[in-house]
Amino acid sequence: MKSKKLTFIVAVVAASLCFSALKVKAETITTRYNGADRYETAAKVCQDGWKSSQNVVIVNGENFPDALAAAPLAKKNDAPILLTSKDILNPYTSVEINRLGVKNAFIIGGKGVISQAVEDSLKSRGIKITRLGGANRFDTAIQIAGKVSKSNEVVLINSDDFRDGMSISAIAAAKGMPVIPVDTYSMPASVSKYLQGYKKADQIYVIGGQDKISDSVISGLPNIKRIGGGDIYSSNIGVVDAFLGELNIDTVYISSAKDFPDSLGASALASKTTSPIIFVDSPMSYATQNFLKSHIINDIKVLGGPGAVSYESEQIAKNLPSAVANIDNPTDTIIQNEKYTPRPTMIVTASDGSKKEVNVDWNLTKINTSKPGIYTFTGTIRGTDKTVLATLRVKPIPYKIDDLVKTASSRQFFNVPSTIEAQMTDGTKIQVPITWDYGSQSGNKPGVYVFYGTVDNYSKKVKLTLTVSDNGTSSKTIKTINNIKITVAKKSDFTLPATLTAIMTDNSTQSVSVTWGSETKYATGVYTYEGTVNGYSKKVGLMLIVTGEGGKDPKDPNYPDNPDNPTDDIKDLGELAAIIQGSDYPTTVMDPTTKKPVKVTWTKSVNVDSTFIGTSENDLVDDCRISKVTLEGTIGNNTKVKAKIGIIPRIQAITTAKAWETNKTNRQLQVVIPIPNTGVYDMSQATEQLRAVLINPIDGKFIIRRVRVNLWNPAYLTLSDGTSQKYKATANINNYINSNGTNTIDVTLQVDRTSN
Repeated sequence: MKSKKLTFIVAVVAASLCFSALKVKAETITTRYNGADRYETAAKVCQDGWKSSQNVVIVNGENFPDALAAAPLAKKNDAPILLTSKDILNPYTSVEINRLGVKNAFIIGGKGVISQAVEDSLKSRGIKITRLGGANRFDTAIQIAGKVSKSNEVVLINSDDFRDGMSISAIAAAKGMPVIPVDTYSMPASVSKYLQGYKKADQIYVIGGQDKISDSVISGLPNIKRIGGGDIYSSNIGVVDAFLGELNIDTVYISSAKDFPDSLGASALASKTTSPIIFVDSPMSYATQNFLKSHIINDIKVLGGPGAVSYESEQIAKNLPSAVANIDNPTDTIIQNEKYTPRPTMIVTASDGSKKEVNVDWNLTKINTSKPGIYTFTGTIRGTDKTVLATLRVKPIPYKIDDLVKTASSRQFFNVPSTIEAQMTDGTKIQVPITWDYGSQSGNKPGVYVFYGTVDNYSKKVKLTLTVSDNGTSSKTIKTINNIKITVAKKSDFTLPATLTAIMTDNSTQSVSVTWGSETKYATGVYTYEGTVNGYSKKVGLMLIVTGEGGKDPKDPNYPDNPDNPTDDIKDLGELAAIIQGSDYPTTVMDPTTKKPVKVTWTKSVNVDSTFIGTSENDLVDDCRISKVTLEGTIGNNTKVKAKIGIIPRIQAITTAKAWETNKTNRQLQVVIPIPNTGVYDMSQATEQLRAVLINPIDGKFIIRRVRVNLWNPAYLTLSDGTSQKYKATANINNYINSNGTNTIDVTLQVDRTSN
């Protein structure tokens, strides 16, 4: 049938985007939160960040120590931080609470910090109060930490200097790390007791030099990392630089280092975008200038009026950042039907000539890759109006490959083809690599052999029928085949090889198929097998030593340790990327000599480790292994190679942690995830609810492990109170294949009416 080439319409954007590199210039935008006083400034920050909020964090606007730890609490509850005086609820704060529709208020500090009168005025509006106030600032911080989700990281700051606390506040909030104050030369008993829970901490960050927190205070704590230090501004930049890879520098907040309220109020908003707070003054420090110069910053938020941050400082900060000078439009290439997600960041050239990473917002959420072709789509560099044109090339896959019929005078000297012609889904015909299984005699007809080959991205096996005319009466025959000795830990780990290496009469080597006879027990833990090879009059011996059964090498001279075989020089490729249980071994590897990918033919596999790795329900399926296999094969001009490859357990079904607790024997549990009844729901939160059902290779029982979701569609849900009780979403799950051959699962999200 005559093939038709598939034609695709490539979306065309503005003519100015037809060039591979765009010359653009971005201008940094500044926004100033300027109130009559600190209370109104905090209110204006709140207005910019929250249209409504059920929660609010209230701190004393005149007294910083209790408030230093508040930002992580605010972030967890998606709450603004508002300021008040000690005895009377500030009117700006009162108006904001009414506007937001607050139902829950966290009061930071005891009644000596924020009075009972303030608490009563909130209660009179029907607001639920949670007061977090201990005997001192240290106990208050510990109480706040108790309301923040458990983290494997914690921050220690000086209790007497708000600037280190404000430098880390938004970062700690974004990372969910509790902030704990200590004294310069001593650690309160309550803090010491609290830190006992961090004996296995991934990191304990100490903010500032020894003049802020001495080494004697932190002696004995695990995994200490001291960041910051030097003067106020150098320490501030040092803290930001320590987390630069986790921060979004598109937006930066600048604040005075002379007082705390403006930066404190903004720490909750800055954590929403993982943006840093930078201290500025006039004249601006070199550390601050160098930081601003070295980044592409699109939006600067100024905290406070000109009495806090002068207009001069604002203009200097606005003009210092680098601009985007050149964009190289990206091109990605994938295979047809392969899942594709546009890259979240890209590299641009800044106005100072350096290369910078910037965030990109694309104008699409999903691309259909079921057809080959060239697709274009656009995006913008976040925080600018600069457009990026991306190109996606979807390569075709084979959809028809004809079986082969061949004849030869000798099977053992017949070389199966390394490539085969395939008709592709775009209508073209090309030669594609093929990997062959080893042939077996078909029925009782001697001289007729059948091979089956595998082609990447082709669902069927390719059949090769070989007819040998005279069974190999050739001048080149097999001279000898050395016996084999193999040692394994468990017998179940071993598979008899399908081929052996023969030494020919001209001293060349040839891979030949072997048929094994019955097993013989040689001694305790030692087994022998005899194999038959076409065209070779002798039997080939294989000795298997199983150490787990007490097997020891009997030193039989018929099974030498180092046979005189020129193919013993095997190149070790190390450990390859793990595969899912039941999947084919990789068909290409990196040539250790040329460092280029080459086709590989595997000739032997031995299971060397069947220990189940990943014994905790919190382990990801990707990190679990049911075995590790040693492969041997050939590349190129018959170069022998070996490699190890881990086997990831196959996912039997997807469920939820809650459903699994209800019925631990059911493999097909309905995937229903509870969600709040209003607001915007980030589907990444649903990932924590999903579990993969696996079969434990040790006892055959079902177990669960965490999964990695590559993509949620949609990524966010906008929840409207009372309009819908159920929502649908699709999860693209790593290392999962459903009954339809895809790695997606449909999820039902059920509104939890008990949530606030």
